[in-house]
Amino acid sequence: MSPLVPTALDGVLMTVSVVALLLALAAFLSLIRSGSTSGRRLLAWTVVVLFVPIIGPATWFVARHRERSTEPDDDGFGS
Repeated sequence: MSPLVPTALDGVLMTVSVVALLLALAAFLSLIRSGSTSGRRLLAWTVVVLFVPIIGPATWFVARHRERSTEPDDDGFGS
């Protein structure tokens, strides 16, 4: 078997790597666009999102969803 020919495991690892990279990029862009996060909190989330693969971005999306669901509605209808 030639070391230059990729195996099925190489394909799986490449796919997982690309998915992790895209997830981290999406979470980072979401983090930058969120107006509620700033200062040390922004720095901490950036480190977690970029240096903890898959779990970091997933944690950010869960935390962002919870933060948005607990914010009061400012639509003026009171409900």
